Amino acid sequence: MLLRRLFCRQKSHCLARTYSNKSQPKPTHGHNQVDGHVLHNHSPITNTTLLTFPTIPPAAAQPLLIPPPMHPLTTTTTSFLLTLFLSLHLTTSLPSNDIGNLSNCNQNFSCGNLTNVTYPFTGGPRPSHCGPPEFGLTCEDESVTILKANSLSYRVIHLDQTSQTLRLSRSDLYDDGKCARQFTNTTLDDRIFSLGSSHELYLFYGCKKIDDSVMGSDQLPKISRFSCDNHGVTEEGFFSIVYPYGTEYSFPNTFECQTNIRVPIPSTRAQQLFDNESVVGEVLKEGFDVSYSNPYNANCTKCYKEHPGGYCGFDTQLGKPICICNDRLCPGKQKSLVFMSLFGEPYWGN
Repeated sequence: MLLRRLFCRQKSHCLARTYSNKSQPKPTHGHNQVDGHVLHNHSPITNTTLLTFPTIPPAAAQPLLIPPPMHPLTTTTTSFLLTLFLSLHLTTSLPSNDIGNLSNCNQNFSCGNLTNVTYPFTGGPRPSHCGPPEFGLTCEDESVTILKANSLSYRVIHLDQTSQTLRLSRSDLYDDGKCARQFTNTTLDDRIFSLGSSHELYLFYGCKKIDDSVMGSDQLPKISRFSCDNHGVTEEGFFSIVYPYGTEYSFPNTFECQTNIRVPIPSTRAQQLFDNESVVGEVLKEGFDVSYSNPYNANCTKCYKEHPGGYCGFDTQLGKPICICNDRLCPGKQKSLVFMSLFGEPYWGN
């Protein structure tokens, strides 16, 4: 058995030497040999302690496993990986709607005096995949049509799809007249809705010091006072008309009003309100006129042309219009979804 002897000198310098049971040559004079190396020592080693440790026999030789070298991707491998990527991408790019059940886009929306409303509007029997989300309608109490835009709800008083016009009235002002429940300006998405010839009604609430001396003076547009009940507390306010709609006008802060809102009113009613301030609630309830346009008209025209009998719809996940045939995506559409996601180009079939 092999033994390893360790010679230590002054507890800091150690020399290791391996002996076998075979005879070893004696070191030459003045030299020590350790594992074939000659150590030049000019003084003999003294106070040497001999330590022996058993040497564990080496285990049986094991084959060395070397991984094969990396090879460049072949054309077949590249094609497979590309196909796999597109397949995985396709599963996440399909419409958020159930692609196997894009039904009922042939249905019409009706509520109260509004009947047979079609694309781009949705609501009632027309699911959300049948049009852009900006045109979503709901029916309340089987008679009141509601359109929501920018956190506000509007009653749809009139809708003409031939002229593409709407008459809208803020729901909070419709019920309570000039006393608003939501102190938010009336703003609409100008990509879709546009106001015609309108005046703008400024309404101020919670005013502490309304100066009657400036009422109707040349310093300000004509202003009219009113009061509102706020949880049992009567608060003073006033309204004033500014023309045209969108004009920025700064009223004096000496009135110390808490807040204000701006609402468009028809120009034909503005003069009546100038003459008779008591009709302000009636004017607000009547609403204002807007024109609308569908930003996806060109896509829908292409859909109808390439797929007669198809319906224009919308995928809210991708934010893209879709073309629907027989309650499913039109032929060629599934392949196009990948390119729509990658390149942002709408596609309407082969």
